Amino acid sequence: MPVTTVYGMTTGNSLQPATEVRRHRLEATSGLAVELLDLGATLARVEVPGDDGEAVPLLLDLDGLADREDPVRNPYLGVTVGRYANRLRAAQFPLDGITYAVDANEGDNQLHGGSPGFSHVVWEAEAAADQVVFRRTSPAGENGFPGALDVQATYRLEDHTIHVIYEATTDAPTVVSMTNHAYWNLGGPGEDDIGRHAVMLAAETVVPIDESTLPAGPPEPVAGTPFDLRQPVTLADRLGFSLPNGFDHCFVVDGAGLRRHARVSHPSGRTLEVWSDHPAIQFYTGAFLGGGPGADGRRHDPFAALCLEPQRIPDAPNLEWAPSAVLRPGERYRHEIRFHLRWR
Repeated sequence: MPVTTVYGMTTGNSLQPATEVRRHRLEATSGLAVELLDLGATLARVEVPGDDGEAVPLLLDLDGLADREDPVRNPYLGVTVGRYANRLRAAQFPLDGITYAVDANEGDNQLHGGSPGFSHVVWEAEAAADQVVFRRTSPAGENGFPGALDVQATYRLEDHTIHVIYEATTDAPTVVSMTNHAYWNLGGPGEDDIGRHAVMLAAETVVPIDESTLPAGPPEPVAGTPFDLRQPVTLADRLGFSLPNGFDHCFVVDGAGLRRHARVSHPSGRTLEVWSDHPAIQFYTGAFLGGGPGADGRRHDPFAALCLEPQRIPDAPNLEWAPSAVLRPGERYRHEIRFHLRWR
């Protein structure tokens, strides 16, 4: 059964008054453990057993709620992002002949649903057995999005796997793309950066980007480029001259349905596989982490951790070539993510 404790009280924002935040801990018989927060329906902590039996935390984490509410200290650490993950150009999109203007929170563009977004509010939580279910209603017009959206985020622990299922229904046509934004470092707190991690992505193509990290055209082949990660690549061999800012790119994953998007391995023997049923994955190597101390004695400096975010194509509502991200009344949005972890 989950163990639930009080984490603190938010200061409140334009979407929600000051609200109590709770922390929920789940433990599997394998030794895998996670901690979840009502604030942002967040995967705040992932622990696996170390060689000495002590728990090894694998995510960038923070020591308290004040840091969690600070956007500089907390660049979406482990949160659920939505309504639309990643970026929308010019903070707008067309739908059924109407152009909707949404909250611009990254220059002229929108990032991760606006600010405050899904990641900045306390969700209702129901903890039972081996899972925690978070729910909220995003009212019509929230950050400019049409339709009242009923959303649910379920985290379930099973042996070596963290199951994440996002679901949503709407009362009017809208756009939806939700994902988790955890920052992983399989080396644990003693590993300052991700240089020793080897990454493989099941992607023949990558979406080219402009100076705003928005799509600059349809997907292009990765063959013969630094973006070819079809075989394991040690990140120290790519993070440097060829890619000074590292990766912050959307890769279109081969195949359809629930399938492996990515595999990360570390010299410790720890591995992470990311599975999803969505079309793409954003791979970000943390070049713009702001530094400063975090939990477990770790500094959150550039390249301290990596993100693997399964999602729909960034800016898809504005792109003729991208698969549709529209959700209509009577339909159910569903996104399944699985984080498979091994440590021995």
